[in-house]
Amino acid sequence: MSHLRLTHDSDDSAKIVPKSWCAAFIFVAMALSGCADTRNTPSCDTLFKAGELREFVLENDNVVRDGRSGLRWFRCAAGQTIQDGLCQGDPLRLNWDQAHQFAAEFSQASGKTWRLPTYAEMKAARQTDCQNPAYNPNAFPALPIENFWTSTEQVATIGQACQIFSYTGHGHCRAFKRDGYLFMLLED
Repeated sequence: MSHLRLTHDSDDSAKIVPKSWCAAFIFVAMALSGCADTRNTPSCDTLFKAGELREFVLENDNVVRDGRSGLRWFRCAAGQTIQDGLCQGDPLRLNWDQAHQFAAEFSQASGKTWRLPTYAEMKAARQTDCQNPAYNPNAFPALPIENFWTSTEQVATIGQACQIFSYTGHGHCRAFKRDGYLFMLLED
């Protein structure tokens, strides 16, 4: 009888229910509650009205400041430029070391210090109420749906770093540094 479970109905009558049904119910309930259903999450392009920046402040065509953190972001993926209000051109797809080297060269050419954002900074800049991409389309116009490097390294494994997937704004820290990904720049 160890495979049966005694339960009570509302009228206080007892029933015997197989434990496997109880376990199956608990498993399905846990599986469904642990999943994030993003099918009904709106696209940021449809959620934001034209020109709506919310917490961002447009400092010039190329830079927005996050009013929450004070961080100054280059609006396009590295390698792109703003033309007619949109990021144009091919974004750079570099390995992690090359991306940091590009930031250093970009800093030297611009006279300002630029760097890759940390994992926490990239996640904090995302919009939690929309996706596709999960970033304000007026602050970051035509942001590619791609994995983006962050400056945060994987602590437990040599040769890996963190990246963010722009579609959802979520990421992981298991990307091999030798692989090529897009990246954003922050003014330090």
